[in-house]
Amino acid sequence: MSAYYSACRSAISGAMKVFNGWEVRGREHVPREGALIVAPNHISFWDPPLVGAAAKRELHFLAKEELFRTPVLGPLIRAYNAIPIRRGMADLRGLKRAIEVLEGGDALLVFPEGSRMRGGQLHPARPGIGLLAVSGDATIVPAFVSGTNRPRRWMTRRERVRIWFGPAQHWRRYAGEGDTEPGRALYQRIGDGVMRDIAALRDRQLKAASRGAA
Repeated sequence: MSAYYSACRSAISGAMKVFNGWEVRGREHVPREGALIVAPNHISFWDPPLVGAAAKRELHFLAKEELFRTPVLGPLIRAYNAIPIRRGMADLRGLKRAIEVLEGGDALLVFPEGSRMRGGQLHPARPGIGLLAVSGDATIVPAFVSGTNRPRRWMTRRERVRIWFGPAQHWRRYAGEGDTEPGRALYQRIGDGVMRDIAALRDRQLKAASRGAA
């Protein structure tokens, strides 16, 4: 883990413990080595740094190209392992770099839904996560994130941020018994399977929260 990444991770994690009392579960599900995709739902701009701080492994993540043009933010997120990708088109260069991360045995943060869903509801996966998983022969760890889309509440301890990681599964497990020929049908099937596991984590988290409030 690079010194900059480690310092950022420690600072974010420490701040969240002090100012929010965040809840992180399932860290033990994140493999320490090998090609890995951490796949959470996406509800806030804060998700990448917070999930990165919660996972006990250095992550790389995709970020829209426009962010890299910002004078201060651009260099910071690049140093935090961000990979620029152009939205609204097939950015082969960005995808190639993401696949290289996996081929090198490293970990990638990928949001199956593709973009932020600020309302907090889960939406169908896009096939991109399946393409990356198959191309990089990766294991996938689903995750469910809640509370990050209300920063005014979690920054003042009126609401806790919760990040739960689920058990790791190789992409072939998500592919099921269908055809494993690379293509959109396979990629979508993998994404759908990941979203089912994210939904299961959501339901478990909601039940736990309701028991705590009772």
